[in-house]
Amino acid sequence: MNAAMSGGTARRLLAQNVRVLRLMRGWSQEALAEAAELDRSYVGDIEQARRNVSLDCMERLARAFGMVVPDLLREPDPTELGAQLLRRFSSDIGKSNNGP
Repeated sequence: MNAAMSGGTARRLLAQNVRVLRLMRGWSQEALAEAAELDRSYVGDIEQARRNVSLDCMERLARAFGMVVPDLLREPDPTELGAQLLRRFSSDIGKSNNGP
């Protein structure tokens, strides 16, 4: 059995996507946990791929991000991800240049 077939692939993909989506929104784990009505430590465990997440919890996460469950398990498009990150950084830079 090769590494891709050894199990946990979906769990690792979910972990990666949850972390990326959270960071792209500028949310803390606490903010995501509140939005998804989950415990903060549970969100941390999801991001570390330490939890076998139920469908109910995946629905809560998807709803918090404004998407559907299959989107949480989709391989990210590197080009789109890069474009989103650039928009996020540009927005952050613009805010910091405007001052308080």
